[in-house]
Amino acid sequence: MVLESPFYGKRRPLLQRGSKLLCVSDLLLLGRATIEEARSLLHWLDCEAGFGKMGICGLSMGGVHAAMVGSLHPTPIATLPFLSPHSAVVAFCEGVLKHATAWEALRDDLSVHEASMTLEEVKERMRNVLSLTDVTRFPIPKDPSAVIFVAATDDGYIPRHSVLELEKAWPGSEVRWVRGGHVSSFLLHNGAFRRAIVDGLNRLQWKESPL
Repeated sequence: MVLESPFYGKRRPLLQRGSKLLCVSDLLLLGRATIEEARSLLHWLDCEAGFGKMGICGLSMGGVHAAMVGSLHPTPIATLPFLSPHSAVVAFCEGVLKHATAWEALRDDLSVHEASMTLEEVKERMRNVLSLTDVTRFPIPKDPSAVIFVAATDDGYIPRHSVLELEKAWPGSEVRWVRGGHVSSFLLHNGAFRRAIVDGLNRLQWKESPL
């Protein structure tokens, strides 16, 4: 199943151009809705459709959401976060997306409600808000051996240290590296990503359907 996340595709707000979210709060709402919808779909696959094995996979920001869902699921599932940071802080405040964020607009918006702030203070506020997305603060998945991270060696969005923090937080998980950047690695090494999905599912025990 492929979930079309809020704020994308047909679910994109009329005033939003492309994938550029209008508000910081939209990012948090997007994440919360995606996580709850994915958890509902997994519940349906398990209890209504009777699948003996399940997994969840996501790429980039979707990988962060996949990790959160895998962490919160009550039974073991394969969890495959691809090209994903441990937190949105890394992507928006450290990676190349920091150059695409409208820091001046955020400062002007905050200044309406509070005293004038410097850009550094605005960035620190953003860090504090996005710290809510830190996956290392989430519970360890029920079967960490079925968690496989795939990361790129030259990813301008996701620094190496962020991927290693995920592995450290979830002992028993695995990190696999492919050569390339945030886009080229997926296009050129698609087979490595598919293998990770199969391997993650193969590490789970088959559960007989109650249906």
